[in-house]
Amino acid sequence: MVPRVSSALKAVDLRQEPPPLIIGERLNTQGSRRAKELVLANDFDGLVDLARAQVEDGAHCLDVCVATTERSDELEFMTRLVKRLSLEIDAPLVIDSTDPKVVEAAAKQIPGRPIVNSINLEGDGSRFHALAPLMAKYGLPAIAMCIGPKGMAKTAQEKLDTAQLLYDTGKKYGLQAWQFIFDVLTFTLATGEAEFADSAKNTLEGIRMLKQKFPESFTTLGLSNVSFGLPASARKVVNSVFLYHALKAGLDTVIINARDVIPYPEIDEQQKKLAEDLIFNKHTNALAELITHFEGAKAVATGSTKRIEVDPSWPADKRSYFRIVNRLKEGIEDDVVQAIA
Repeated sequence: MVPRVSSALKAVDLRQEPPPLIIGERLNTQGSRRAKELVLANDFDGLVDLARAQVEDGAHCLDVCVATTERSDELEFMTRLVKRLSLEIDAPLVIDSTDPKVVEAAAKQIPGRPIVNSINLEGDGSRFHALAPLMAKYGLPAIAMCIGPKGMAKTAQEKLDTAQLLYDTGKKYGLQAWQFIFDVLTFTLATGEAEFADSAKNTLEGIRMLKQKFPESFTTLGLSNVSFGLPASARKVVNSVFLYHALKAGLDTVIINARDVIPYPEIDEQQKKLAEDLIFNKHTNALAELITHFEGAKAVATGSTKRIEVDPSWPADKRSYFRIVNRLKEGIEDDVVQAIA
């Protein structure tokens, strides 16, 4: 029997044929400017409309994150929103919060089986240990990020080892294999840093290894992270090409805006080659050639002798983008990691 998640109105198989299960990413204040604006404005009608639009575009489930630095009522807002969504949207929900209390409160309000986003073993693993009993009690699956005591897993072997640690720890709480949706992690290819040049390849190999080791579990990716910082015109192509190869590797679910996915056969052949050169790190000029093709060279090459500085008060995503387009290497890794965490 294929494991399912559900709303009050609809059950959805975690294993879609053909894959993937699409988790809409736009109802997330950490990644969507529109969602944040609606949350800050207390616009529940607008949030429901945003949710409905994603379902119409093909999303099977909806990620819901309402955390902002401007508000301190995440728990209350989340419970109100999931109540509305449960009444008006038939897609199952993905509860996205770093606060276990918010996750539990939301789960209790949803008349169905949601997905928890997310668990990991970073630091002392307190987040995992707080949520695992909840998962066991209510039979909830969770996105299990490949983050362990040593931080984010970067190589394929590190991803497998971290997944094994997550799995073994979960077993102590009685969690079953199907409750693990391993986020294999992908990092932006826009930095030009050697450390991340093979990161997409490592992610694809990590998916293959995890699917072989944990056939009853699932895999997922926050796919758009791979193109973070690239010109807007290039992101859709890189994301779509990467998704194609991730599905070939065995990816089960994906967190993405379904509207932005281009079917692989419909992608321009030259653009497809440029994206694959970057994804598979085929040569050292792959990033520059892709940016040039998508008319991003002007944004990258400032040609100015004036010292450019980053304002430390900016959000991590703005800082990292500014460093990327202005070729400021110092501090880029920390900003990128914070932005995609």
